[in-house]
Amino acid sequence: MTPGGQTGHDLSFESIAASADLKQSLADAALTGRVPLLLVGEEGAGKHYVARRLAAAILCDRPDPVRGSCGLCPSCRTLRAGAHLDLIEIKPPDDKASIPVADIRTRVSAGLSIFPQISRKRVYLIDALKADTLNEQGQNALLKPLEDHPDFIRFILLTEDPDHLLPTIRSRSAMIRLGRRSREAIRSILEEEGRDVADLAMNEADGLPGQALALAGDDAFRILRDGAFQVFEQLPDASRTYCLTGGLAFFKEERGRMTTLLRVIESLLRDLLLLQTQAGRGSLVNVDLAPRLEAMAARTPGADPGQAAALVRQTARALAANANFDHTVARMLLGLRACLAGLETEGLFRLREGSL
Repeated sequence: MTPGGQTGHDLSFESIAASADLKQSLADAALTGRVPLLLVGEEGAGKHYVARRLAAAILCDRPDPVRGSCGLCPSCRTLRAGAHLDLIEIKPPDDKASIPVADIRTRVSAGLSIFPQISRKRVYLIDALKADTLNEQGQNALLKPLEDHPDFIRFILLTEDPDHLLPTIRSRSAMIRLGRRSREAIRSILEEEGRDVADLAMNEADGLPGQALALAGDDAFRILRDGAFQVFEQLPDASRTYCLTGGLAFFKEERGRMTTLLRVIESLLRDLLLLQTQAGRGSLVNVDLAPRLEAMAARTPGADPGQAAALVRQTARALAANANFDHTVARMLLGLRACLAGLETEGLFRLREGSL
């Protein structure tokens, strides 16, 4: 055990609940070469957790080619304590959505020649999660450091969508994708963190560790889901006025949890589609809502949950790109109403990129 009571494996790749292939890819990327690493995964995929273990392996005094960091050396102990001078994290200030270009120039470009203080390496961990987290000007300022830096420098960039980054940044980086985890992996993560392993959290997480941790034991999530279902259940018979008033008002009230809310709507559509195909209740995410979902499926046999789910995903992309919130959500609600009622949808919306 370490002095803090933790095993030496808490910063190693063994602590990641993921496939052996992914963990080996992480170890290979961390311990060989000097190419910047681009860690890609949707919100809740565990990018920061994995990035910290990548950084630990790079900074470790005695790294293992499979496990990564030893967890016991001075570098690992300092990193665990949150005081490692050779790990430089670049992210937006608390009061801003974007990383200031000045931060890239002063903290990255101007600091490349500073020798490591504790480890044999220095690691820059850079958040580029959303389209506006690292804007084009900031990306341009980062290009030269990514291409031309001392051998003791490593870069780890985090993003949800690599297409938000300049092609020149992508071409200079080795991309590692974090997919969704198995149900067993999610259970392991919850147990490791001492969280309640609730079926609802397991089901709604849909393979995303961050989502599972956020939902486990979260009474507010159940309230959110129940409110979302009340809107969802009314949509097939709702008027246009309801979509633009009561329905939209609910989404505006929950704007701060919009990502979770859209995932809930997608899970309800998935369940509705399964019930339409007579798959039974065994595979449902929202098992406790099965009787009411079955009643919806029986009431509107012409509903098209698949097209509706595509609209929800498109809405999520539009909001991530800073589309007008009220307009985008209102269009989604009208589209969902049409899909769930089995109405002709042509003219209401078009399911293609950029149509919202």
